[in-house]
Amino acid sequence: MLLTIGDLIDDVLVRRAGGLERGTDNAATIRHARGGSAANVAAAAAASVATRFIGCVGDDPAGDALIRRLERAGVDVRVQRGERTGTIVILVDEEGERTMITDRGAAAELGAIDPSWLDGVDWVHAPLYGFSREPSRSAIVEAIERMPRPPARVSLDLSSIATMRDLGAGRLQTLIARLRPDVVFANRDEARCAGDLGIDLSSVEAYIVKRGGAPVVVSARGDEVHVPVEPVEGLIDSTGAGDAFAAGYIAAAMSGTDAADAARAGADLARRALTELGAL
Repeated sequence: MLLTIGDLIDDVLVRRAGGLERGTDNAATIRHARGGSAANVAAAAAASVATRFIGCVGDDPAGDALIRRLERAGVDVRVQRGERTGTIVILVDEEGERTMITDRGAAAELGAIDPSWLDGVDWVHAPLYGFSREPSRSAIVEAIERMPRPPARVSLDLSSIATMRDLGAGRLQTLIARLRPDVVFANRDEARCAGDLGIDLSSVEAYIVKRGGAPVVVSARGDEVHVPVEPVEGLIDSTGAGDAFAAGYIAAAMSGTDAADAARAGADLARRALTELGAL
């Protein structure tokens, strides 16, 4: 079973019809969707592998609705309840690039995790967002440290250069040393930020760097492979594309596929996400 730990959040997607003019009305398509990186990975992977999600949402109607949506995707949802469900406003421009304005709300309130929620887990995936604040940081670290290694495997998504910078080099390196991830995902900017911060990822079994339309760089056991990605026609929104990549990669890797082929599976699922508004 794949376990993802982190955010389940209400996404407010704003796809602009043109440029953003300050001080007046701007036409846009606006809709609410289930979001949160960990929840996105769980939902996208659930069609291929048994999947569980652990997080914290508000004790409110928004939290109830998000839980139902994730369960409908086939995910075993285990949540704590906090004061107020988090919200992210996502501004999507004409090229599909997104800018996020984040209020994590209850997602940052995740406390100590019930050990029974970890039963039967073969792979744990944790986006870096969950480590940005306490108490969720300690709760996730302690849960992962309780997992038997092996057979369980762990993946970490660097997720956000803003979060990386806020954590700082020392705290981020300590976090990686405690988690001992088998796989680390990053996009081009996050990989560059990791290099600028001097983060040592030499002990990682597979370091996967996504580079938009350029080949994915897979560094595994000392070898580097560049995995081509097919161009995307009809690109609408990049929201959740990295999460879809992680879901495709992990599902393939759990079936025994090597890192390069798993990256191809991830790229295929990410391509689908790019043609839809919001995450899969």
